[in-house]
Amino acid sequence: MAREIGWPYKREFECHRCGNCCRGEGFVAVTEGEIDNAARFLGIPVSEFLREYCQQTKSGSWEVISQGDALMSCIFLFEEKGLFGCRIHGAKPDQCRGFPFDWRPRDAEEYCAGLRALAGLGKPKRQTMSRSLDRKIAKDNREE
Repeated sequence: MAREIGWPYKREFECHRCGNCCRGEGFVAVTEGEIDNAARFLGIPVSEFLREYCQQTKSGSWEVISQGDALMSCIFLFEEKGLFGCRIHGAKPDQCRGFPFDWRPRDAEEYCAGLRALAGLGKPKRQTMSRSLDRKIAKDNREE
């Protein structure tokens, strides 16, 4: 996925808690240190954290799993009163913490409510970081 560099906006970013950056195809890679921090944050052993929240790749590294829903939401994403949050916010992996400052796809303004507000645009048209997944969801919704 291509990344943009620099900050093209004149104002500070404010997260609108839309949760769209926490949904879509792909996974969040986690390091050993991030796994330790997240497990400690949740008050559980590392072995339980890995068993409940991660999957191991063919190369032996670890990734956070999805909730198994149609939007492929991160296992730690939750909704409360229409706003989304992270169950491990205080111990978020660097990959999550870095969005949208350190990295963001070129099309991030299509799904991130905070970036759309900075750009003077309306609500996001997409629900996930994945264009193909959003198209599939829209098609499935039309067929219902």
